[in-house]
Amino acid sequence: MRRISDPLTPEAKLEVVTLEKAKAHLRVRHADEDDLIQDLIVTGFDFLHGPDGWLNGYCLLAEQFELFLPAINSTAELPLRPVEDVDAVAVASLVDGAYEAAPAGTFVTATENNFAVVARLLAASVDPAGPRAYRIAFSAGHASADAVPMSLKQSILLLVGHWYVNREATLNTAQGGTTISRQVEFGLKALAGRLRVSPDHS
Repeated sequence: MRRISDPLTPEAKLEVVTLEKAKAHLRVRHADEDDLIQDLIVTGFDFLHGPDGWLNGYCLLAEQFELFLPAINSTAELPLRPVEDVDAVAVASLVDGAYEAAPAGTFVTATENNFAVVARLLAASVDPAGPRAYRIAFSAGHASADAVPMSLKQSILLLVGHWYVNREATLNTAQGGTTISRQVEFGLKALAGRLRVSPDHS
């Protein structure tokens, strides 16, 4: 799988959680640390978002991807979510070294358990062979910042607040030692855990 759209810009990520919202959350009134707070917002967004994010494949904002498969015998689940426009999912097969769109009615895409699933309706006369025999092009993520669930926005604010107060990876304990905070993980699970799946969920 590969991303084929341009990378999301920091400006796009800052529309999901604005600087003003984060400063209100932090109760910060001065502008001295605006750049730092914006960096924390972008970092929080990246921590949750995309193929490698904490949510295991949930895209906060829409990006375009291509998935390559050796075969589609019955169904194929797209690994990212949400796929808001299943009609825009395009399946192509490798023919003589080039990809050609699958004939109409060969495949259909539907949503199942919050994932988009490509189902095969018709068998091909000759199936292409090879590890990249089929290419599935799709968009995953919300079309606008307004559509991102509030629980995910609050999760970014949770991370921003933690990183703003704790500038290191560890916290000091009453006993004079250090420990890695678990409260942030618990908070993320409470806020966004329902949108997180295990890598082997299916």
